[in-house]
Amino acid sequence: MDEMKNGVFDQNINKSSIQGVTGERRGERLLELSLPALVLGENASGRKFRETTELLSISSEVARFRLKNQVKIGTVLKLSLDIPATALLIHPLHLEISGQVSRIEYNADKTCQQLVTLELGKKFQLQPAGLVTQ
Repeated sequence: MDEMKNGVFDQNINKSSIQGVTGERRGERLLELSLPALVLGENASGRKFRETTELLSISSEVARFRLKNQVKIGTVLKLSLDIPATALLIHPLHLEISGQVSRIEYNADKTCQQLVTLELGKKFQLQPAGLVTQ
């Protein structure tokens, strides 16, 4: 319930927040975290690739990460992540999800990496980390 302060309702009193939330995208929370990830798909030349990278941020709709392999907008990529155990998550999990590249940004520092935004699909596989077979 909102608390009244100086004749104005304060909607921020007693509201919890999620640590690590860095922004919102169309009303949804974007979580910035650093997790190792494996990206599988086809590069801009049509060759299949597997590249280990680091997830920069994720929400229920998008994931962002850097890639050395050049990809095109519209390319379908598979993202494979291991989610470690935490105080809230007793056992580590493995997540596999795919999506379509919706945005590509190039670095000005000439590292030949691109920042890829992946629009995530609705279907995914979530299982205990020890049961993964790739």
